[in-house]
Amino acid sequence: MTISSHSNLLGIAGLLPFLCLPVFSVLGAISYFEAISFFNQYSAIILSFLGGVIWFDGITNKKPIWQLYFAMLPSIIGWISLVILPPKIALIVLMVSFFCLLLIEWKLLVSESWYQRLRLRLTSVAMAGHLMMLYTLNY
Repeated sequence: MTISSHSNLLGIAGLLPFLCLPVFSVLGAISYFEAISFFNQYSAIILSFLGGVIWFDGITNKKPIWQLYFAMLPSIIGWISLVILPPKIALIVLMVSFFCLLLIEWKLLVSESWYQRLRLRLTSVAMAGHLMMLYTLNY
């Protein structure tokens, strides 16, 4: 298997919490409070992970130093979302952050076309999971 094949497999596996937690909440397998709490925690972790991609690109491709500082923003946004914001607002902030980070990656990163396609698919599904979680508020 190639690196892109492994990346696709791992990326798909990483989507499971984004898809399963809203479904578990609707089915009553876990409470909405638990579902949104676990969902937001996972979302913040993945957002932080993606900030590491920007950090790594900045180091390995000798980008301007501001990119290293910028790479810290996803972690800070994730943390603020978890400790300060109400869960519903945090969910929205995290979802918007995923979209913004995708756009920023397209502008900043030196990346293969397969990676850009993978990130688009993964971000789209992750954002759909956020929308599903928001939908469960009214379910």
